[in-house]
Amino acid sequence: MSVEIIVRETKTGLEIVSGRRRLDALLALRDEVVVTSPGVGEVVIARLPDGRLQASANPEHIELFRQPETASGSKKSFA
Repeated sequence: MSVEIIVRETKTGLEIVSGRRRLDALLALRDEVVVTSPGVGEVVIARLPDGRLQASANPEHIELFRQPETASGSKKSFA
């Protein structure tokens, strides 16, 4: 599945420019999604328990999210 979500960096963090409905649909299936945005690069976006969205362009967060889940290990979450 290919979904375009455009985010931009602001002084206070990252702001979703377009694709909010598509992002909401993806977050209904998973806790976190990785998107790629021109000028920003890869970003992990997570829905917090209170419903707010949090984004991170930190490579460590992206690497953590991309790790394959193991059957015996605990599920890690960015949120």
